[in-house]
Amino acid sequence: MIKKLLVKFRQNDSESGQLLISVLVMMLFLTALGLAIIGLTTTEFQTTHFELYSQNAQLTAEAGIEQTIAELNQNSGFAGYPTATVFFDNANQGYGVFTTTVTALSGDSLAKQITSVGSVYNYNNTSQLMATHGVVVTVVGTAAPGYSVISGPGGLIMDGSAAITNSTLYLNGYINMSGGATIGTYSVPASVYVGDVWCPQGSNPGNTYPSTCSSSVQPISLDASTYIYGSVCALNQTSSGPNGNEVQPGNGGKGLEVGCIPPAVSMPTYNWQGQEAAVTTTASGTSGQYSCKGSGSVTLPANIELTGSSITWGNSCNYDITGNVYIPGNLTIDGAAQVKIDNSNGTTQPVILVGGTITVNGSASILENSSNTGGDFISIDSNADCGSDCTNGITGTALYNTQTFQTIDVAGAAKVPGSVFDAYWGEVTLGGSGTIGGATGQTINLHGAGSITFGVTLDSGTSTWTISSYEPYRN
Repeated sequence: MIKKLLVKFRQNDSESGQLLISVLVMMLFLTALGLAIIGLTTTEFQTTHFELYSQNAQLTAEAGIEQTIAELNQNSGFAGYPTATVFFDNANQGYGVFTTTVTALSGDSLAKQITSVGSVYNYNNTSQLMATHGVVVTVVGTAAPGYSVISGPGGLIMDGSAAITNSTLYLNGYINMSGGATIGTYSVPASVYVGDVWCPQGSNPGNTYPSTCSSSVQPISLDASTYIYGSVCALNQTSSGPNGNEVQPGNGGKGLEVGCIPPAVSMPTYNWQGQEAAVTTTASGTSGQYSCKGSGSVTLPANIELTGSSITWGNSCNYDITGNVYIPGNLTIDGAAQVKIDNSNGTTQPVILVGGTITVNGSASILENSSNTGGDFISIDSNADCGSDCTNGITGTALYNTQTFQTIDVAGAAKVPGSVFDAYWGEVTLGGSGTIGGATGQTINLHGAGSITFGVTLDSGTSTWTISSYEPYRN
């Protein structure tokens, strides 16, 4: 009996030893796993913390770009911020500073390069650099001699935070602004003239349309989220907005000039019949040597007519305009297409005359030549009975009906600083953001959250500077 108990005790002792070894092994495993998790968590925390510093450094560099552009708009000779300028200083973000330099691009006095470096330091130790980022942008200055925006009785319609900067506006009809839209800025106020010529009102105004409205009709309609900064001369206008401050002078403007009589400015006219008669070359615009399907370059000779119901200048093609171009159908410029006004035009603006609609979107660009001359894109399309051959003009109810017929649509980030778009009988619609030389139409409609900078010619003096290229880099 005792022998059996001893055997049993030895068996239990052996099992206990094995269990103890298993427990020790498990504890070692769990300890190693815990240490690994702690190490991984620490690494992830450090990575996240670094990325946060890195993102803040990039934001700081971009802030330097924005602040430098703001200074350039006050003084085109501004050279940058050579001394570190504080952007933020708090425990959550750290200590962020930027420096910037402004240099003129070789061979182009109308463009400048801004280099901005953003650096973030430890909040508790401002000598400990945590991250740094850089941004390089190219900016061009635009200025508008004369009127850059001219509308007929259809007026100017703006909504969706749309903005117009650096422009003189003459609107024969009216202005209707909503949704946070703005004209001008405090630092660069605009000059705005409104003729109040859009009566009788209603869907069937008759043969006397358009006529000057009575004194009871105010031509500018604003809501509480909209602002006009500058000098405003509008016939019959006495209201500065629902709160009385939506029209403001800005820095150097006059605000609303009650009782002011705006100068008479007629809609621009063009002899399109003469351009059609001057055609010396007729060719297909959809195939052959004057079309481009993927990439490559096409040179369009002066006084050419491109046939086809719908012509597209797209993909990565380059089109060189050496003179007037006539397109009876529709024209679309999209993709990464680049249209260049050839140097042979000198200071004479070639006319791209289109019988149908004109559409510009994507990342397409239209570049001025070395004389800072862009193109004049004219659509003579209408929804009147005469279509695109309204030789005798359009008036009365027919004009009222066609003034909101969209014939030109410029969307995306338009890069057409020296070019003008003229919806001769219809509406020009501008969406997105970018730089455009000028816009003329019976109606001008701006929508979206973009800002359109106008300027028929580029200028390195007093001007509004806008970004044409952007390249971030990490130090």
